[in-house]
Amino acid sequence: MSDWYNKEADIHVPAPTWPLHKGLVGLVGRKCVEYRYYDPKTKGLDFNGFCDDLKNAKNGSIFLMHVCAHNPTGVDPTAA
Repeated sequence: MSDWYNKEADIHVPAPTWPLHKGLVGLVGRKCVEYRYYDPKTKGLDFNGFCDDLKNAKNGSIFLMHVCAHNPTGVDPTAA
């Protein structure tokens, strides 16, 4: 990642995520920032929080996203 991305770019990981993800961010010397993903009240995606965090991230930020079956919650965005 350091070869291709701005060295000042923060890496955003979903909340919750596995500790390994946060540890890997530290290994590459980047700042780890959590973004809202899971809403325990609805047991689904915190869509508004997720969108707000995407919009408010610094330009050039990197987001770790699970393409399906978000682990550990199993929550996927819908087509809607």
